[in-house]
Amino acid sequence: VANMEELIGLGAKKFVCLGLAGGLSERTVHSRVVLCEKALRDEGTSHHYLKPGRFASADPGFTAELEGILEADGVSPLKGASWTTDAPYRETVGEMRRYRDEGLLSVEMEAAAVFAVAGYRGVKAAGVFVISDILSEKGWQPGFHFKGVRETLKGLLALLATKPG
Repeated sequence: VANMEELIGLGAKKFVCLGLAGGLSERTVHSRVVLCEKALRDEGTSHHYLKPGRFASADPGFTAELEGILEADGVSPLKGASWTTDAPYRETVGEMRRYRDEGLLSVEMEAAAVFAVAGYRGVKAAGVFVISDILSEKGWQPGFHFKGVRETLKGLLALLATKPG
């Protein structure tokens, strides 16, 4: 957020929160791409930027633009909500079940804060994640080291780095 604030001060107008996320849904398997439409605010930063509320939202127009870019490159992302928490070692099975059952697709550490700052500052932000690990009743299934996870993330970075604006 500190870097984002500085970049906004320098004139940046669009931000992509690109990174890794844990999968909560049966559909979020390792290396799957998720386009985040909104993020559950279970972290601290967003509360300094937005009025009380459960979610921080990505910019719908910018999210649609990213979806078009991804699909034109042959990537069919899942679209939906993510759970943002800045306490990953405090996630519980009960929370995972509740958020999964509500339809949240992933868990990560940044999206709610990025969306909140963007909304507050009047810039656009969207989120794209690669599923790197799975959270389920079976436990934690890490896949950070999987070749497909690394290649998918590198491919998204290369793709988005070549797009103007």
